[in-house]
Amino acid sequence: MIKWVFILGNRDDDHAMHVAERLAACGMPVGWLDGNQFPVALRTAFEPGTGGYLISDDGSKVPFDEVESVYWRCFRPPPDPALPNAEQADLAYEDSRSLFESLLIDMPARWINGWNGFQLHQRKPAALARVWRLGLQGIRLPETLHTNDPEAVTAFAERFGRCVYKPVQGGAHARRLTPDLLTTENLENLRHAPVTIQEEIEGTDVRVFIAGRRLLACELRTDALDFRDDPNSRIERVELPRGISSDCRKIARQLDLVWTGIDLRRTPSHAYYYFEANPSPMFLGFESRCDLPVTAALIDLLVGAD
Repeated sequence: MIKWVFILGNRDDDHAMHVAERLAACGMPVGWLDGNQFPVALRTAFEPGTGGYLISDDGSKVPFDEVESVYWRCFRPPPDPALPNAEQADLAYEDSRSLFESLLIDMPARWINGWNGFQLHQRKPAALARVWRLGLQGIRLPETLHTNDPEAVTAFAERFGRCVYKPVQGGAHARRLTPDLLTTENLENLRHAPVTIQEEIEGTDVRVFIAGRRLLACELRTDALDFRDDPNSRIERVELPRGISSDCRKIARQLDLVWTGIDLRRTPSHAYYYFEANPSPMFLGFESRCDLPVTAALIDLLVGAD
């Protein structure tokens, strides 16, 4: 039986298309799970406890037991239905969302990654707390505060001096928290949204990719506070100390991730600090600039060769 790989995402995404093309080159049938196409163009039948099927965009009916794996690249929810009655439109949307998300939670397949890992990533304070509880032997964690209390922000800044701030869930780059930003007006903005404050850790950024049993790492050499702000950062493949690699694997397991990009920072004294683990990391830029075979490791994981 030929197994399928489905991609949760859309063809507008470079990483999703890259993976789809590589899978096709390996002879794997590829289907698409795009919530934005459900229920108009994407169809399914889900019989809890007994099975079900998906209908791919080429019309192929694919039973659940013929799905090898699902690559969770990005999740777009179903669109608002074009119904004239607002109450009916709300009900229709909730029904579509409920069925589509039920597939993401309970469709039998090897999910890379699954629902739990993504839900936890969207709640970064809880994810970081779980990593803290691991009691890692090699990797350290920066002192961190998630808050909407102005007094807590000023007290943390006074305690640690050099700090950075960033959104709680992500979506913007880290910025240095300078004294001129701690104005009453700025702090009053915490009424609208909380913030994450961390002690600033000086050093070299390290990106660690884990795909099943494979672990690949590289260093990003830049003077920028956030390496994503520097398109000219130098990237070099590195081998991590055994204890640091072991800790990275523990973090991935703790966060229910079989595929992840972990962000570390190595200080001048060779201490390693953890910042986050992304459940759907971008990797093409890293791969193109250093000898890091991330695509091959991910494809092996998706086809069950890892």
